[in-house]
Parts: sequence; C-alpha cells; structure tokens
Amino acid sequence: MYSNLYWSKFADVTIRRLVNPDPGLPLLVFADSACDLQLAESLLAAAVNAGADAHLIIKPRSAPGLATKPGPVLAHAFMNAKYIVSICDDGFDASPPIQEAINNGARILITKVDGVEKYVIRGLLDVNIGAMIDNANLLAKLWDETYQCRVTSPQGTDVSFELKPRKSVIGDGALTEDGEVEFYPGAQVSIAPVEKTINGKIVVDASDNVNGLVLTPYVLTMANGVITDIEGGSEGNRMREWLVACNEENIYHLCHFSVGLNPEAGISGNLVEDERKVAAVDFGFGYQVTDFGGTVGSCNYHMDVMLSTPKIFLDGKEMSGGGRLNPDMGFKAMMNPRSH
Repeated sequence: MYSNLYWSKFADVTIRRLVNPDPGLPLLVFADSACDLQLAESLLAAAVNAGADAHLIIKPRSAPGLATKPGPVLAHAFMNAKYIVSICDDGFDASPPIQEAINNGARILITKVDGVEKYVIRGLLDVNIGAMIDNANLLAKLWDETYQCRVTSPQGTDVSFELKPRKSVIGDGALTEDGEVEFYPGAQVSIAPVEKTINGKIVVDASDNVNGLVLTPYVLTMANGVITDIEGGSEGNRMREWLVACNEENIYHLCHFSVGLNPEAGISGNLVEDERKVAAVDFGFGYQVTDFGGTVGSCNYHMDVMLSTPKIFLDGKEMSGGGRLNPDMGFKAMMNPRSH
C-alpha cells in the first residue's frame, strides 16, 4: 500500500489538472471495497479543496455482470453528478444510469490502480502532461492525414490497412468537455482502420487480456479485417479457445488500432499500463465504440493484444519504432520530474 503522501499528490493533480471542476458543482468520488481507500479519501479531500460539492461512495465489490445494474442509490448519485472520478473499473460505465448521465453532460474519469500503483503514480506525477497531450494531438493529426499504415516488428508482424477517411480518437486522460469518459493516466490515441483493408500477420509479443503477459509470441493471421488463423504455443491455444468460447462472429473482427504515449508505462501484463507504453501497439477486437465510426458493430466481448516495440509506417514514413516516436515528425520529450 502506498503512503498518503503519494496519494495526496496523485489526487491533487487528478482533480486540479485532469478534472478542473467548477466550484460548487457536484463531484462524486467512486470506489468499491477492494480499492485503496486511502486514495479514495485523498481524492475526496482534493475535490473539496478545489471547491466542488464533493462526496465519496464506496460500494461492495460487484459480482461479474452486476456493475451494469446499480441500485437506486448509486443510480441517482451517478445521474446527479457533474463529475465522476472512479478508482473502480468494473464495467459500471456501461450501466444505463451512467449512459443517462453522459447524455446529460456528466464528465467521467476512471482509473484502476491495483497492481500498477508504481505506474499510475509516476505516469501522472513524473510526466509532462502538456507535452504528452501535444504529442497525442500531433499523432491524431498525422493519422487523419494518412492513407496507408503498415505495422512491422522483429518478431514477424507485418500488417497493413487504410486509415482514411476514419478519424482518430484521443484518450488524453483529461476531462475537457461535457459527456466525456476518459481513462487515466493517459495517453493513448486510437482509430478504427478501414476493416476490409486489414491484411497480414500480427505477432502478439507483449500481453493480451486473456493470457496477461505473453511469454511465447503467437500469430494472428488477418484477412479483410478478420482473424482467420492463430498459430503458436500455449498462449496462442488459450486465445483460440477463448475466442471459440465467446461464440460470436464479431469477436474475430479488428475494431481499433491504438498507440500508447506515456513514458512511464511498461509491459506488466496489466492493460491499464501496457496500452499506454510509448509507441506500443494495441489491436482491439470485438465490441467497437460508435465514436470510431467503424462497421464492426455490436459484440458482447472485447479483446486486446499488445505489441511492445513495433515499427509504424505512415504512407511509407516511419512514425515510430523500438519504443520511440520519431522526433523528426515533431514529437516532444515527455518526462518532467516531479515539479507539479
């Protein structure tokens, strides 16, 4: 467990820099009984100090599937909050009351620190947040101007796809507009490649949300945006078995391409951290959020696979490789020793 000193600094930056609440407006800090309650209390104190009408709710840990069905107390709290800061990420954001709150302009910020405490603290306190957001905006602009994207890796990945006319979605980890849901610490930029143009091989060499850490890389063969074959050892077999058990066609469809931008993130087997490692690639399959403007459609499942240090080419020009962004394209350094 981390000390109150660390959580106090983390909470202060969370509220002051990422939420920036208007004084007097209702702010809900949300946690469950399995969360670090020192952090929950620190967030409450920071929100009170910022002048918000702040309250803390700690609920029992939800059984699988029940987070999307909150009772009347939680439902009313969600729908009456202007800001929700949650250290519980159990699927509550898919619940009807949260969706109603979003439609009414609520702003929601989510993290989950269990097992990645070192990352979330350093990923917020040791990073130049402004430079990271600038890099996210630049990356999104580059993607929006790109026709053909290609991803390769020393492990054997070689997959290509078209990006235009799709638009990027920036997950910068900061609340800036009504109806926004953000996960933090940021940042990550995502896009839905044109599905029928996705062809090649993806070698999963870092992690996924079925196996956790991947110790023996396995291969996904893609044809027109769909997984057609899986080759590999035990991790590949486990992924194949999981996909079959889903018993849904759309779980085989690639729904997003994402790149991480946090210089403190590494590969731990926890996707909260892995997805945000600088220049790491996350390919998502299955459920596709409507913001992406894709054609995959609905699915009851979502699955992500991670590549640690691939190369990314935009219309033939190298954007990133070996865990680094190409500075010749305008990307900035993002480290900022604790001067917040």
